[in-house]
This record gives sequence, structure tokens and C-alpha cells, in this order.
Amino acid sequence: MSLASGHVSLVSRHFKRRIYLKILLTLCVIGAVVFGCVLASVMLAEAIGLITTLALMAGVFVLAALIVLIVMAVEQKRHEARERAQREAEKRLAKIALVSALPALKGGGLLAAGAAAIALMIVMGRSGGDDDGE
Repeated sequence: MSLASGHVSLVSRHFKRRIYLKILLTLCVIGAVVFGCVLASVMLAEAIGLITTLALMAGVFVLAALIVLIVMAVEQKRHEARERAQREAEKRLAKIALVSALPALKGGGLLAAGAAAIALMIVMGRSGGDDDGE
């Protein structure tokens, strides 16, 4: 076994162990949260009644779900904006590459002109085709 493959194997095993430990940690935290909610419900039920406590806990979790949905929507919008910006940057880069290659293609004749036309159609086709699906 080479030195590099030994290092890759070591890192791979480390990442696998870390993933399993993080999953276990997540399960423990979920269990603690669930039992904390049960404890709060029981204590609240003794003070204000069972039906009121159940309604209050349901309301708390509905509110938490709404907050998570709002955060997810904001994150999705940000992701789409970053994706659009990246596509625009790729288009600009492709156009710059095409324009910078034009002087080299000038003396190449018909084949070079055809290649430039195909590249231009690809760049322009990509810019028009991306917005139709959204």
C-alpha cells in the first residue's frame, strides 16, 4: 500500500466515523428535545389543564414549523439568485472567450468561421434557453 493510499484510507475512515458520531449526536439531541417537551407538557398540564396544555404545545410547534418554512423559502430565493449570478458569469466568460478567439480564427477560413458560428449559436442558445424553464 502506498503512502498516498494509506492517507486516503485514514481520512476516509475518519470521515465515516465522524458522520456516524454526528448522526448519533443528532438522535440524542432529538431525544432530549422530545423528553423536554414532554416534561414541559406534564408540568404545564398540572398548572393549567391538559386540554389547554395540548393546544398550547400544538400552537408552539405550528409556529416553529412556520418559521422553518419561512427560513427555507428565504434560503431557496438566495440559492436561485446565486445560481442566476453564476449562470450570467458563465455566459460572460463564454462570450469573452469567443471574442478573444475571433482574431485567431480570422485567417482560418471557412472552417474557422463555421466553428465560430457554432460557438456563437451555443452561447446565444444557452442564454435564451435557460429562462424558458423558470
